[in-house]
Amino acid sequence: MDRYLVISSDCHAGPPPEVFRDYLDPQYRPAYDEVLEEQKKRERVYINQKRFGVKSNKAYVDNFMENERVKEGGRSGAWDPAVRARELDRDGVAAEVIFPVPQEPGGNPPFGGGFMIDSPLAGAHPVELQYAGARAYNRWLAEMCAVNPERHAGGILVPMDDIEESVTEIKRARESGLFGGLVLPPLGWATTNQEAMFHHPRYEPIWATCEELDIPILTHPLNPGIDYGDLPGRRWLYSSEVFTPAHRAFWFLLWAGVLERYPKLRLMITEAGGVWVVGLLERFDHYYENRDRETLHEMFSKKPSEYWADQVFIGASPPAGRLEVELRDKIGVNNLVWGSDYPHFEGTWPYVHQRMRAMFGGVPENEIRLMLGENAARVCNFDLDKLRPIAERIGPKVSELSDVRPLTTDEYASLWADKQALEAMGTPSPG
Repeated sequence: MDRYLVISSDCHAGPPPEVFRDYLDPQYRPAYDEVLEEQKKRERVYINQKRFGVKSNKAYVDNFMENERVKEGGRSGAWDPAVRARELDRDGVAAEVIFPVPQEPGGNPPFGGGFMIDSPLAGAHPVELQYAGARAYNRWLAEMCAVNPERHAGGILVPMDDIEESVTEIKRARESGLFGGLVLPPLGWATTNQEAMFHHPRYEPIWATCEELDIPILTHPLNPGIDYGDLPGRRWLYSSEVFTPAHRAFWFLLWAGVLERYPKLRLMITEAGGVWVVGLLERFDHYYENRDRETLHEMFSKKPSEYWADQVFIGASPPAGRLEVELRDKIGVNNLVWGSDYPHFEGTWPYVHQRMRAMFGGVPENEIRLMLGENAARVCNFDLDKLRPIAERIGPKVSELSDVRPLTTDEYASLWADKQALEAMGTPSPG
């Protein structure tokens, strides 16, 4: 092909609350109504606190909202499959992996569904409601994905409180058509409950089921589970730590021997940067070779970096950028997967083509093919025969990326009315 086959490893979907309500088992709808009322109160507090009151961030959001694709309703693709297909086509994205839409008003799965830091293990909604919410989200997502099943790999939500019930729901959701993988609940900093940590033996049936069904484990950054209080620096403390719960799954699965026992199991860490990987793998390999070497060599047949190379993938979606691509030989060109983060304002949409050029401009064609689509296809078992005709119709041309230099910061910033706002959110490195 003279075009790239693009797969986004990080997109989001979820309907308005009134639609979620219809997918809940009837006995749980009154409880959901109460949760929605409380949520409305929290949203009013959130707005009153002017969370987006920082000048640069507010300008960025305002500029995003003024884009024509946003004003014509492009974000409604979060729940409308026809709009979603149109926006994917415009972006040149043949297929996607789908997560919930955590920061949209009402966009969370009912009762969290295991996606937020509100598991009973963290002292929030009762177990029964958590599972009801997960089933509702999985039902809705399976229906949405079925409109274009070859293009949408839906992530499966389950809490992790009742392992037997979790396994049952994973199998049911997979049979319904969700093949994106199991979305792990975030492992918060605040918990001291060992049963909530993924090195605990209680999770063994989960890992075995995922390997049996040939679906990956997925993680995504979310609230680290800490109340920072109304104190100086709270916003930036959150921003500093929000990605780490997504990272932690790697070292928990590594040192617990999960990757050793289940060599076909795959882990994909999304929207959590990639630069951190380089130093971490060097440090872990040092442990393997120099600290209690005999014991570690008896427990593990490979170095940590080799488990990474064989079984772990990192999503180069915002805040990742050109630097991750420049470090691809150390991170693993076979381990980087790209993501658009549609339809979130901090993602690449609706400037996907420009963001691709900023990240991949001038990189060899074969390596771009891996990072833009082929690696993600391997992780989530997309049917490439079905996707190639779509890519031939909509994909970005090879000449638009491999044969050009990357956009500079100034060139990319010129897309926005407020350069300071863009720089505050993170821009590509000058090419």
